[in-house]
Amino acid sequence: MLPLQPRFVRRVSNEERVLVGLDGDGTPNSVTVVQRSRLNRLGDYVFAIPAPVVSVLPGPGTESQPGQRTNQILWQGFSPGQRMLAAEAQLRLEESAPYLPVKVRVEPRDGRTTVLIENQTAVEVPSYTGDVEPTSLTQVLARIRTAIDRNLFAEGLNVELRGRKTPVRVEIAAPLRLTGTVGAKRFSALLDGVERRAVSVTVPGAEPEVAFTVRTARVPDDVTGKQDPSTRLAGTIRLELTYARTRQFDQFLSSPDQTGHSSTTYVYKTAAHPVAAPPIDEGGSDSHAMSWIALGLLLAVGLPLAAVLWARS
Repeated sequence: MLPLQPRFVRRVSNEERVLVGLDGDGTPNSVTVVQRSRLNRLGDYVFAIPAPVVSVLPGPGTESQPGQRTNQILWQGFSPGQRMLAAEAQLRLEESAPYLPVKVRVEPRDGRTTVLIENQTAVEVPSYTGDVEPTSLTQVLARIRTAIDRNLFAEGLNVELRGRKTPVRVEIAAPLRLTGTVGAKRFSALLDGVERRAVSVTVPGAEPEVAFTVRTARVPDDVTGKQDPSTRLAGTIRLELTYARTRQFDQFLSSPDQTGHSSTTYVYKTAAHPVAAPPIDEGGSDSHAMSWIALGLLLAVGLPLAAVLWARS
């Protein structure tokens, strides 16, 4: 089978709703994604969304019919200037659940039940320190902040270093905002994934209904002009990497436009096991001289969490 040649991959806004069914102990039993992509220009479009799909149906408001291939949602057609593409995809649980942003545990004890929800987005990544040129750092910081304000990919970010860079490792995570209910008790929490990783809610009785939503929160920005250059460099790198990690969870499935606006809402809810759908039928080296160092590390590409794995499956 010949690979699909993508066309029309710019000026697309992406919105997703990830529906996660939970067993009584908090274990996911289903993952379904409703993805809505709005094309904002005239022309033909051909592209595939990598995903471990079991089944694909037209989503609400779609103006075109999605196709399906192993590990792909297919789109092809013509946009008269604006066109809404919406698909509802049931995903294979074992391949999609590990990439969800939070983990849920339900622990009954002594006539009460505690529901623990943990931010699972933290990762340790390579970074660096060095003697940075302040003007280039100021320019890069401004571009990162503009990208955050507009919810766009921060492209082409480089800072000027004088001399060697020193490798370090930093822990980053996507900040998450949670709102919902456990039984009759409402809760809300902001989990940055590093300083605060989890929230627990305790209610009387056993087997309470759990229902909550998860959205990414604004990336914390503590970089100031009063800091020394090395501290500002470390803060700027952390800001960019945290934003890149956050954008990964703003695209559970891949957006047709990796640089464009994207947002995802995760909806967790106690639910019975779904009926299984039938399978588809196939048809730069260091030196003491001044050098330019890319601020964006590999993580900052901002690809969806599992797109590469799913595409290779």
